[in-house]
Amino acid sequence: MSAARVVGLGLCTPVGTSTHMTLASLRAGLVRFAETEVLDEVAEPVRASRLSLLDDGLTRTERMAALARQALKGVRPLLDALPPGRVPLYLGLPEAGLGASVAPEALVEAPLAETAGRLEVVQVHESGRAAFFEALASAQKDLHSGRAGALALVGAVDSLVDDGSLRMLMKARLHLGRRNPDGRIPGEAAGFVALARPGVFKSLKLESSGVLLGTSLAVEPKPFTQPAPSLAEGLTEALRALRHNAATGTRRMDAVFACQPGDGFWATEFSRAYLRSAALMPEPLRVLVAGEGLGDAGAGAGPVMLGVALHRARWRQPTARRTLVYGSADSGRIGACVVEMIRSAREET
Repeated sequence: MSAARVVGLGLCTPVGTSTHMTLASLRAGLVRFAETEVLDEVAEPVRASRLSLLDDGLTRTERMAALARQALKGVRPLLDALPPGRVPLYLGLPEAGLGASVAPEALVEAPLAETAGRLEVVQVHESGRAAFFEALASAQKDLHSGRAGALALVGAVDSLVDDGSLRMLMKARLHLGRRNPDGRIPGEAAGFVALARPGVFKSLKLESSGVLLGTSLAVEPKPFTQPAPSLAEGLTEALRALRHNAATGTRRMDAVFACQPGDGFWATEFSRAYLRSAALMPEPLRVLVAGEGLGDAGAGAGPVMLGVALHRARWRQPTARRTLVYGSADSGRIGACVVEMIRSAREET
């Protein structure tokens, strides 16, 4: 399958309301972990990563819609510069059962309203941290077949810091606290990535920051939501598929980015999959976990980590170019991709 080009990126997170602010803040190691107000059901406040510009009383759907609208501003100039016509949108949303319920219709309507009819929703994936990668795979397939035209927009948004979600996380004892040192810090994020079909982005005079070399999807038979320990069969399968992909499996990755929170379950999952996929992994091993800077941003972590992957070589590692990015949902859905940064237009020729 031909590699799609990344030609646009829009992000909104608690550490930055734009792509530039988010990437600069993550580069500097800034976080927005703060204690929320004490809720009636608990004796201690809950730490969370919240966008302070949003009212704490907003519902989960309202927070997600606001995050999505702000993130879309990063790719709006690109959409406005394209020839007339609708651009297909592939959207990733939270998985059921984790956090307060959401209204998918409102979350689909938000990007349509923000872009004044320039978008057409093609597929919606409700699978949490794997959702962005499922949307990427759908978009890449449609770009390759021609169904998506010249360009597609892939996005994901999530929030776990509204009062309803915080209560659910506390009742499930998933939050980080004195009684649960292996818990997670709830977070939120939204992001949109513009992909162009190879051979077309130049004719549209678009600048490419990277290449999506491949995607893979899998399902973990013993996920986080079940009491049995995970043997990382799903992540192993996803990594094996990438290793056997002609575009991604011919060399080691320069780094690994995980869309996971800080629970020990996810570290164990990765370590077991790593041992079965050592030929794909960087040496020395370099792993960046989304939870360290964003908390648990759910589905929203995917586009943020992909954006960091395409810009990190401009920060500290000028020779680091190829990155594995993956996300595992609590329910077991898993997605992964390999992206390669392009440093200059000369590398496109």
